[in-house]
Amino acid sequence: MIDRSEFDDVIVTVAHPWGDIDATLTEWASRGPGARPLVTIVRARRRSTGRPVSLEEIPLEYHNTRHGRTLQREGRLPTPWGPPPDDVQQAPLSALPPEIRDRIRRDRGE
Repeated sequence: MIDRSEFDDVIVTVAHPWGDIDATLTEWASRGPGARPLVTIVRARRRSTGRPVSLEEIPLEYHNTRHGRTLQREGRLPTPWGPPPDDVQQAPLSALPPEIRDRIRRDRGE
Protein backbone atom coordinates (compact mmCIF):
# COMPACT_ATOMS: atom_id res chain seq x y z
CA MET A 1 0.00 0.00 0.00
CA ILE A 2 1.31 3.42 -0.92
CA ASP A 3 2.01 5.60 2.09
CA ARG A 4 0.49 9.09 2.12
CA SER A 5 4.03 10.53 2.08
CA GLU A 6 4.43 9.05 -1.43
CA PHE A 7 1.24 10.54 -2.94
CA ASP A 8 3.14 13.43 -4.64
CA ASP A 9 5.26 10.90 -6.54
CA VAL A 10 2.25 9.03 -7.95
CA ILE A 11 0.46 10.28 -11.06
CA VAL A 12 -3.02 8.82 -11.47
CA THR A 13 -5.03 8.76 -14.68
CA VAL A 14 -8.68 9.37 -13.94
CA ALA A 15 -11.24 8.22 -16.51
CA HIS A 16 -13.85 10.85 -17.28
CA PRO A 17 -16.58 10.61 -19.93
CA TRP A 18 -15.15 13.70 -21.69
CA GLY A 19 -11.55 12.48 -21.55
CA ASP A 20 -9.00 11.07 -19.15
CA ILE A 21 -7.02 13.44 -16.93
CA ASP A 22 -3.75 13.04 -15.05
CA ALA A 23 -3.17 14.39 -11.55
CA THR A 24 -0.92 13.60 -8.64
CA LEU A 25 -2.47 11.27 -6.11
CA THR A 26 -2.21 14.18 -3.65
CA GLU A 27 -4.41 16.36 -5.91
CA TRP A 28 -6.92 13.56 -6.51
CA ALA A 29 -7.05 12.71 -2.79
CA SER A 30 -7.76 16.33 -1.88
CA ARG A 31 -10.35 17.07 -4.61
CA GLY A 32 -11.91 13.75 -5.45
CA PRO A 33 -14.64 13.14 -8.01
CA GLY A 34 -17.32 15.39 -6.54
CA ALA A 35 -20.77 13.97 -7.26
CA ARG A 36 -19.52 11.96 -10.23
CA PRO A 37 -19.81 8.25 -9.40
CA LEU A 38 -18.45 7.10 -12.77
CA VAL A 39 -15.12 8.96 -12.51
CA THR A 40 -12.42 6.60 -11.25
CA ILE A 41 -8.68 5.91 -11.32
CA VAL A 42 -7.73 3.68 -14.26
CA ARG A 43 -3.89 3.86 -14.23
CA ALA A 44 -1.05 5.07 -12.04
CA ARG A 45 2.67 5.61 -12.44
CA ARG A 46 5.59 7.00 -10.47
CA ARG A 47 6.44 10.58 -11.35
CA SER A 48 10.08 9.99 -10.43
CA THR A 49 10.62 6.90 -12.59
CA GLY A 50 7.65 6.60 -14.94
CA ARG A 51 7.18 3.02 -13.76
CA PRO A 52 3.60 1.73 -13.44
CA VAL A 53 2.00 1.53 -10.02
CA SER A 54 -0.49 -1.26 -9.38
CA LEU A 55 -3.95 0.09 -8.59
CA GLU A 56 -4.00 -2.34 -5.68
CA GLU A 57 -1.30 -0.19 -4.04
CA ILE A 58 -3.62 2.84 -3.94
CA PRO A 59 -5.92 2.90 -0.90
CA LEU A 60 -9.42 1.81 -1.93
CA GLU A 61 -11.08 4.92 -0.48
CA TYR A 62 -9.50 6.96 -3.32
CA HIS A 63 -10.66 4.76 -6.20
CA ASN A 64 -14.29 5.97 -6.33
CA THR A 65 -15.49 2.52 -7.39
CA ARG A 66 -18.93 1.07 -6.76
CA HIS A 67 -17.38 -1.43 -4.32
CA GLY A 68 -15.46 1.28 -2.46
CA ARG A 69 -18.52 3.55 -2.20
CA THR A 70 -20.57 0.63 -0.83
CA LEU A 71 -17.95 0.00 1.86
CA GLN A 72 -17.95 3.73 2.66
CA ARG A 73 -21.73 3.79 3.05
CA GLU A 74 -21.45 0.78 5.38
CA GLY A 75 -18.84 2.62 7.48
CA ARG A 76 -16.13 0.06 6.66
CA LEU A 77 -13.92 2.42 4.67
CA PRO A 78 -12.89 6.07 5.27
CA THR A 79 -14.75 8.76 3.32
CA PRO A 80 -12.09 11.33 2.35
CA TRP A 81 -14.59 13.38 0.31
CA GLY A 82 -17.60 13.05 2.59
CA PRO A 83 -20.49 10.65 2.08
CA PRO A 84 -20.39 9.09 -1.39
CA PRO A 85 -23.16 9.85 -3.88
CA ASP A 86 -25.76 7.23 -4.66
CA ASP A 87 -24.75 4.85 -7.40
CA VAL A 88 -26.41 5.25 -10.76
CA GLN A 89 -28.14 2.26 -12.22
CA GLN A 90 -26.10 0.76 -15.02
CA ALA A 91 -27.49 -0.87 -18.09
CA PRO A 92 -26.73 -4.60 -18.33
CA LEU A 93 -23.76 -5.37 -20.56
CA SER A 94 -26.05 -7.20 -22.96
CA ALA A 95 -27.92 -3.93 -23.64
CA LEU A 96 -24.77 -2.08 -24.75
CA PRO A 97 -23.32 -1.91 -28.25
CA PRO A 98 -20.69 -4.63 -28.88
CA GLU A 99 -17.75 -2.19 -29.04
CA ILE A 100 -18.69 -0.71 -25.65
CA ARG A 101 -19.21 -4.18 -24.16
CA ASP A 102 -15.77 -5.23 -25.40
CA ARG A 103 -14.10 -2.14 -23.96
CA ILE A 104 -15.72 -2.64 -20.55
CA ARG A 105 -14.72 -6.29 -20.49
CA ARG A 106 -11.17 -5.39 -21.55
CA ASP A 107 -10.96 -2.67 -18.85
CA ARG A 108 -12.15 -5.19 -16.26
CA GLY A 109 -9.56 -7.69 -17.41
CA GLU A 110 -12.16 -10.22 -18.54
